[in-house]
Amino acid sequence: PSFYDAVDPVDFEGFLMTQVNNLDLDLAQELGDFPEDDLDVVFTPKECRTLQPSMPEDGVELDSHVKDCVQTYVREWLIVNRKNQGNSDTCSLKNKGSRKDFHKTLQKQTFESETLDSGNATFQQVGPQHVHAVPEEALRTSLACSDLELRSLQPDPRLEHLLRHLSAEQFERLNEEARRTNRHPELLALYPSVDEEDAVEIRPVPDRPKEHLGNRILVKLQTLKFDIEIEPLFACLALYDIKERKKISENFHCDLNSDSLRGLLRSHTPSIDLSTQARSAVFSVTYPSSDIYLVIKIEKVLQQGEIGDCAEPYMVLKESEAGKTKEKIEKLKAQAESFCQRLGKYRMPFAWIPISLTSFFNLSTLEREIQEAEGLNGKGSSSDKKATLLQARRLSERSFNSEENYPASNFKTIPLTLNTFFKQEGDRLSDEDLFKFLADFKRSSSLQRRIKTLPGTLKVEISPAPENIGYCLTPELLPVKPFSENRNRPHKEILEFPVREVYVPHTIYRNLLYVYPQRLNFANRLASARNITVKIQFMCGEDPSCAMPVIFGKSSGPEFVQEIYTAITYHNKSPDFYEEVKIKLPAKLTEKHHLLFTFYHISCQPKQGASVETLLGYSWLPILLNDRLQTGHYSLPVALDKLPLHYSIHSPEKIPSQTPPIKWVEGHKGVFIVEVQAVSSVHTQDNHLERFFTLCHSLESQVTFPIRVMDQKITEASLEHELKLSIICLNSSRLEPLVLFLHLVLDKLFQLAVQPMVIAGQTANFSQFAFESVVAIVNSLHNSKELSKDQHGRNCLLASYVYYVFRLPDAQREMVKPGGGGSAVSTESRYYTFGRTSAVSVGSKLLQSRVISCSNPDITVTQAAADEEVKSIMSSKPMDHSSSRMSYYIEGTNDMSGLCASTRPSNKKHFHEELALQMVVSTGMVRESVFKYAWFFFELLIKSMAQYVHNMEKQDNPRRTRFSDRFKDDITTIVSVITSEIAALVVKPPKESEQAEKINISLAFFLYDLLSLMDRGFVFNLIKHYCNQLSNKLNSLSTLISMRLEFLRILCSHEHYLNLNLFFMTSASAPASPSPSLSSQNSSSCSSFQDQKITGMFDLSAEYRQQHFLTGLLFTELAAALDADSEGISKVQRKAVSAVLSLLSSHDLDPRCSKKEVKIKIAALYLPLVGIILDSVPQLHDFT
Repeated sequence: PSFYDAVDPVDFEGFLMTQVNNLDLDLAQELGDFPEDDLDVVFTPKECRTLQPSMPEDGVELDSHVKDCVQTYVREWLIVNRKNQGNSDTCSLKNKGSRKDFHKTLQKQTFESETLDSGNATFQQVGPQHVHAVPEEALRTSLACSDLELRSLQPDPRLEHLLRHLSAEQFERLNEEARRTNRHPELLALYPSVDEEDAVEIRPVPDRPKEHLGNRILVKLQTLKFDIEIEPLFACLALYDIKERKKISENFHCDLNSDSLRGLLRSHTPSIDLSTQARSAVFSVTYPSSDIYLVIKIEKVLQQGEIGDCAEPYMVLKESEAGKTKEKIEKLKAQAESFCQRLGKYRMPFAWIPISLTSFFNLSTLEREIQEAEGLNGKGSSSDKKATLLQARRLSERSFNSEENYPASNFKTIPLTLNTFFKQEGDRLSDEDLFKFLADFKRSSSLQRRIKTLPGTLKVEISPAPENIGYCLTPELLPVKPFSENRNRPHKEILEFPVREVYVPHTIYRNLLYVYPQRLNFANRLASARNITVKIQFMCGEDPSCAMPVIFGKSSGPEFVQEIYTAITYHNKSPDFYEEVKIKLPAKLTEKHHLLFTFYHISCQPKQGASVETLLGYSWLPILLNDRLQTGHYSLPVALDKLPLHYSIHSPEKIPSQTPPIKWVEGHKGVFIVEVQAVSSVHTQDNHLERFFTLCHSLESQVTFPIRVMDQKITEASLEHELKLSIICLNSSRLEPLVLFLHLVLDKLFQLAVQPMVIAGQTANFSQFAFESVVAIVNSLHNSKELSKDQHGRNCLLASYVYYVFRLPDAQREMVKPGGGGSAVSTESRYYTFGRTSAVSVGSKLLQSRVISCSNPDITVTQAAADEEVKSIMSSKPMDHSSSRMSYYIEGTNDMSGLCASTRPSNKKHFHEELALQMVVSTGMVRESVFKYAWFFFELLIKSMAQYVHNMEKQDNPRRTRFSDRFKDDITTIVSVITSEIAALVVKPPKESEQAEKINISLAFFLYDLLSLMDRGFVFNLIKHYCNQLSNKLNSLSTLISMRLEFLRILCSHEHYLNLNLFFMTSASAPASPSPSLSSQNSSSCSSFQDQKITGMFDLSAEYRQQHFLTGLLFTELAAALDADSEGISKVQRKAVSAVLSLLSSHDLDPRCSKKEVKIKIAALYLPLVGIILDSVPQLHDFT
C-alpha cells in the first residue's frame, strides 16, 4: 500500500530537549526523557554454597593460569540493569503469576441476588420443575391469605426525590459518578492472556552459572553388626553403574565401631578429626538409572590367614551362645587385640553388600516431562516439537538442574535392614570382578549360592537430600551453608564421577587427584613377597621428609595424611587392589612433584627383632610431563634398589642409565598397573586448551625462551605464529573441557582482541584470529545437540556468560614481550588489525557482503545496486562524510607507517568498536555464522557499550557524542547487511525461514537495547531503513507484515515506549492532518474546518507517524494487516491485534501510568486506533 513506507522520524534528541522545557515540572520526569539513573552496572556477589569460597592454599605464589582461574571463579557477576526494564505486559504477568490467576487479585463483585436470604430464594430450585393443576377454590384461599399478609407488613420508605426534576447536566454528572464507582483500574489486563507463540518480546533472563549438582540422595549408616563382635570393622561406600561399567562416585569411609573397639587402634591413630567421624553421606547422581548400585565394602585389620579363614568364625559363632563358644569368642578377641596393636594400620578385605537404587529414582517422570513439553508447544512447528521433546528427554535423563529434578517427589525416606553379607574373594577384588558379581546379582539370586555369605545386620536409611541439610562438608571438606556447629557428626558430600559428560562451566576452584592402584605382578619374585601392600605418597622432592600431607584420610583419623596403604590379600604374589587415594593437589606444581609407590611385604607373625615391613621395591610417577598434568592408565616398572638422585624428573620407563645400574623386577617390564584421574577446574586435560593457555601466559609472565609447550620447544620468534595457530585450533577441543573452561577461554579471546602486544620488538595483532575463534566456538555450542537453547534459539551457556560473566577486558594489562630493542607499543590505529589485508579487497568484500550471502548465492543484485543501497543508507545520517569508513578502505595500505600517520585514534581500542568492525569485515563461513548467531554478538556489543558509557561517566553527556561516527557507520552497515540476510532467508524452505525469524528477533532486541544507549534519532533511522529495506525486498505481503510485526512488537515492549513516542505531545487541540490518512481517505463527512480539525486527531497522518514514530509504525502494520486480503493473512491479522492488545495491557499494568494526567496523554496517543477500527469493522466482524 502507498501508506506503508516508513516516514522520516523526528530528530529525537534535539526535539526532546526543546519540548521537555515546556512541560510542567511535575510531569517532566514522567512524560519526558529517560530517568537519569536509567542505566546501572551492578556488581553482584556470587552465591557461594560454602562459608568460605574454595581457594588455593596460602603462602604459595601462583602462576598466571591458576590466578586467572581463581579470579574467574570468585569475582562478582557484572550485570547491566535498566531501571524500569520488565514493565511490559508479559514481564509483569510473569512476575505476578499467570494471567489465568489474575482475576484472584480483583475486587469481588456482589450482586443483589446474592444478598437475598437463602430461605426466600425459592426460585433457586435444582432439578426438573413440574407443572401441577391447582383447584380454583384453593387459589382464591391462597390469594386472600396473601392479601392479609401484605396489609400487615411495614410499608417501604417513601422515595422523596423520585419525581424531582433534574437538569441534563446534573443527570449526566450523577451517572458519571455512578460509572466510576468500583471501576477496575486494570481493565485491559482482564482480557485473555497473549499467546506465548506471539509474545516474542519475552527475552528470558538466563540462569546463573553455578556448581553442578545432580539428583542428591542422603545415605545414613546406622548400624553394622555381626553375630560376634571381636574386632573393629570399617565400611567404605561408593556408587557403581553396571550398565556403563563405571564407578560413579568417590569413596565414603565410615566407622560404626563402638568406643571400646575403636580404642584397640589408639596407638595407630595420632588424632581423630571431626570430619572423619561422619556416618551420613550425600551422593549425587546426574544420570539416574535402574543399573546403579550402592556397594558397601567391609574391611578389617590385617591378620594371619586367608579371608575365608578369618570369616569362618563369623559364620558359625554367635555372641549369645555360652560354654565353649564363649571361650572361643574370648580367644578370638584376644587375638584381634594383638593384631590391632601390631598391625593396626594395615587392612584386609572382608565382606561386601550391594543395594539397588532402582526404587529410589522414579524414572517414569520422563514421559510426564515429554507430555508437558508437547502441551507447551502444541502450536509450534513439527521441528520445534521434536526439538523440545528431545530436550525434555535429555533433561529428564541428565537432571542437570537439581532443583527442577529433585528426587524428593520421587521417593520418601526408606529404612533398610540387610542381614546377609557376601564374603570377599581374595583373587576377585578388581572392579571388573565386582561388575560381574553385580550383573549376576541383578539377574538372579544365584550369587548367594555361589559366594559364601556372612550373617550380620546393616541398617541404612536412604532419603532425598534436603536442600539445606545443615552441618555438611563438601568433597574438599569445606563447610556448607548453613553450618551449625552444635552437632556431633557432620554430613559429607561425595563427589560424583558422571557416566557421561556434564556440560556445565566451572564456577568453583577444585583441584583433586584420584589414584587407583589396580594390579601388581610379583609372581616371579622371591618367596618373601606374599602379603603385599603399596604405600602411596605425594612427594614435593626426593627426600623422605618431602611427603606432603595432602592425602585425604579415611574414617576416625586425621583429615589429611602423608601416606596411605592398600588393603592386603594374604599370601598373594599378584594381588588386585580396589583402593582409591584422594589427593588435594597443590595449586603450584613443579617437576619435583611426583607420586611415590613403595612396595612392602607385611609379616603377620611376630618375629623377635624383625620389622613388620619388608621392603620389596619402588616405583613413581611424575605429576607433570612437559608442564601438563599426567592422567590415565600406567604400567610402571618396579625398582628393587634405592632410587637414584633426580629420579623424579624422569618417568620410570624412560629413566636414563645409572651407575650403578638400577635393578628392576622382570627386567624393567611394567608390573604395576595404576590409574590416575583428576577432577580439576585448573588443569584442562585437553591438548588444545592447554596449548592456548600456556602460550597466552607466556606473554603475561616473565619466561625464558625457548619455552616448552607439551613436546614442542617454541622460540620467541615463533611465538606469534604458534599463538595464532593455537587460537585457530581452539574449536578442535573436546566439547566437555571447552564448556568447562568456557568463561576463561572467552575472556582470554576477548583480551587478545583488544590487547596491544609487542613480541620480539614487533607489534602483533590477534583481533581477527580471536574473533574468528569466538565465532567457531559459538557455532559449535549452538550445533551441539547436548546443549539446551531458549525459545529464541539462544544457547543457554552463552546467554549466561554474556549476562553475568562478560566484562570489558582489562585495558591496563600490557602483554609485551621485550625483544630486539624492547620498545614499547608503537602508536597504532585501532584498525591496524587489517594491515595484513589488501584495502581494496576489504572494501570490495564489504560491498559484496551487503549484497550476497555465502549461504544464498542465488540472490542476484548488481554491484551498482549495492553501491546505491549503501550510499542511500549512509547519506541519510547527519554526519561528517570526510571520515567515512569507505574512504579508509580504499585509501589504506599495508604499510605500518601510513597507518601510524593516519588521523585515527591511536593505540587504544574500545571493545565495542573492535567487535563491530570485525562483524562488518567478516567474510565466508565466519560471516555466515555471525549472522546466524547474531544475538550473541549483539548482546556482547550492548553490554560492552553499557560498561563503556558507565565507566566514562557519559550518562549525562549528549547521546550524540557518546560513540564515534565510525562506530555508527559500522552499526548502520551491520543492520543493513543483516536485514538483507533476513529478506533472503525468509522466502526459503522452512529451516531457513525459521532461522530468518530468529535473526529478525535478535536484530529487534539489538535496536531495542540501543535505544537506551545511543542517539535515539539514529536508532529510529535504523528502524526506518529496516522497514523500507524489508518492504523493498519481500513480495509476500503476509510474510512482510509478519516479520515487521514481530520486529516492532519487541521494540514497542521497551520500558520507555511512551517517552520514545513523545506521547506528551498529544493534545486535544492537535492540528489537522495535512494529508489524507488511512481513516480519512474514504470519508466525506467532514464538511467544516472544525470537523476536519477534530477528525484529524483520529488520523494516522504522516505528521503523527513522524512524531510518534514507533506507535505510527505499529498502527501502520495493523492497518495494512486488516486491509489486506491475501493468503495466510488471517494469522497475521491475529498477530497484529495481539500486539496492540499486549501494548495496551502493558500500560494498565505499569505503575508509572496510574496518574490521571498521564492516562489522558496515553489515550490521546491511541486516538488513530479508533479510525483504523472504524475502517476495518467488516473484517473484525467476519469470523470466516
